[in-house]
Amino acid sequence: MASAPTLEGYLRRRHAEGEVLAWAGAVDWAVGVLETETLHEWASVQSERVDFPGRGRVHAVPAPVSGPERRTHWAVRHYRRGGAMAMHMEDRYMRGGTPRPFREIAAIEASRRRGIRTPAPIAGATYVENVSYRCDLVTEVVPDVRTLADLLHEHDGTRGWLHSMARAGDLIRSLGEAGVYHVDLNARNILMSDDHDEPAWVIDLDRARVLDGASTRAAERMELRLVRSIVKIGTPTGEHLGDRELMKALATRNSEL
Repeated sequence: MASAPTLEGYLRRRHAEGEVLAWAGAVDWAVGVLETETLHEWASVQSERVDFPGRGRVHAVPAPVSGPERRTHWAVRHYRRGGAMAMHMEDRYMRGGTPRPFREIAAIEASRRRGIRTPAPIAGATYVENVSYRCDLVTEVVPDVRTLADLLHEHDGTRGWLHSMARAGDLIRSLGEAGVYHVDLNARNILMSDDHDEPAWVIDLDRARVLDGASTRAAERMELRLVRSIVKIGTPTGEHLGDRELMKALATRNSEL
């Protein structure tokens, strides 16, 4: 398996079943956990955990040590495949190239340096099995935020809906200007607080591409992907949302409302 990328403030260590790339302040914690169990197994037995839905259960647990931004909770996610590959590979990835969690940590850090609001990474670990591996990721949890999908349902038909869409549009423009292409941008990996003036956060950057510079084309693709996601989710009343209506709402800047 290829080496983890070299990132300022992060250290790579081997453990009995694979490798871990961790923030320097949490590397001793990670190595200690990995002596007996996976990071996700550790999180799954924490008494104060909160479980989030999604592909592969995500556990939010109290932070055992201080992270880069000193958030009080961490999110621990076990990677699972989606689409057709899920039927055959489930949670396994073929060895070769940079491991999935290490690649996501690198994308997160590159995005954060470019001004994108995304939770700080704590650690990524791989568990090797012959020609494949399984893996986990740990990031800090941003408090008091909800997904765009939840907010759109709650604020359906109100001014709050417009603010949520405008903030999502602002995020897409920021990603495009920063040269960060989130391949799977959807209404469940955009997070927002109830404060309409606060910019959105983005998560799940494992497939993100960090480009050499700004990309209008990437922004357009992310916008189309998000529109498809919102249409698929629908509304609480079952009313159909048109692509043109959604595109217009995303094109509005939050500062203009």
